[in-house]
Amino acid sequence: MNKKIVLSSNTSWYIYNFRSSTISALTKKGVAVHCVSPRDDYTSRLINELGVKWHEVDIDNKGSNPFRDIKFFIDMVVIYYRLRPDVVLNFTIKNNIYGTLAAKLFGPMIVNNVSGLGTVFIKKSITTKIVKLLYKLSQPFADVVFCQNSDDLYLLTQQRLVSPFKIKLLPGSGVNVTRFNPGDCNIRDRGVIKFIFVGRMLRDKGVVELIKAAHYLDSQGYKFTLKLCGGVDPKNLSGFSKEEIESWCSIPMIEWLGSCENMPEIYGEADCVVLPSYREGLPRTLLEAGAMGLPSVTTDVPGCRHVIEDGFNGFLCKEKDHISLANSMRRVLELSNEEYMFLSKNARERVIERFDENIVVDKTLEVLGL
Repeated sequence: MNKKIVLSSNTSWYIYNFRSSTISALTKKGVAVHCVSPRDDYTSRLINELGVKWHEVDIDNKGSNPFRDIKFFIDMVVIYYRLRPDVVLNFTIKNNIYGTLAAKLFGPMIVNNVSGLGTVFIKKSITTKIVKLLYKLSQPFADVVFCQNSDDLYLLTQQRLVSPFKIKLLPGSGVNVTRFNPGDCNIRDRGVIKFIFVGRMLRDKGVVELIKAAHYLDSQGYKFTLKLCGGVDPKNLSGFSKEEIESWCSIPMIEWLGSCENMPEIYGEADCVVLPSYREGLPRTLLEAGAMGLPSVTTDVPGCRHVIEDGFNGFLCKEKDHISLANSMRRVLELSNEEYMFLSKNARERVIERFDENIVVDKTLEVLGL
């Protein structure tokens, strides 16, 4: 009988966009792949394109209502009772916590993925304390816990949230370096440098500092454009309204694209990615940018500094500091063609060497014994 493996996440979007290569590799090994997630626009793609068996579950992603979380846990127990999986791969916080506790009742191997400690660990609040307590209670039941950078690994073990004997480093979700390939895209137009931000429109992604930096550079007479590629997240306390974002675009140099589908094409029209985030796991946009041969400007924080080396494949700046961000963006604006191509070449080579999605898939299969 074929092994039955479950991938559990708080969105179908996440599984499809970040774990398709893992699903394909598992399918080739003859594994029966099941996905457990809420229904969204990517659910049908999981079923029709990747051929998985999908099971719906309702998750209150941003809320802290204990009754909804208890219901989610019970729903997961019911699903695992019916499926009796051999392995469960959990992604995102609530799946890592409640999915682990539910799965443990039925004895499968449990592999959790901490993709970044995120907003809840940045802010010191009662929510942070509760999440840390739940991690401490649930993670001993996992067989393996993957995290994406050494800072997160240190924090998780130092605060005794995860046993040092169970935790392993994994280079994010990886990136398809064949799909994200520069071709001739990184031959920049010397007239106007084109910056792009890719990510959810959240304060914790440094969007406020980015807008301030753009205005500052504009006041200094620099010519450039800035495109914002990402959707609104109204349920997130760190989110912006559509009206706020649109107000930023009152000047010609800033344009909001909203959610974007064909990312290689979007990156192909840019000269540099900017991600002034407060903390990341291993940001996918920096990996995709590097694969496309684009240098990046990002903050010197966990996750971001594990991808970008200042002066080698991009530039680092201080977090929550729009002047420092503007100065790093200015360095891009003042690059010669030779200097730009040096960063571009290094950006792609670094991603191929360290962050190719095949590295992630191989490590996952190794842990699963496949």
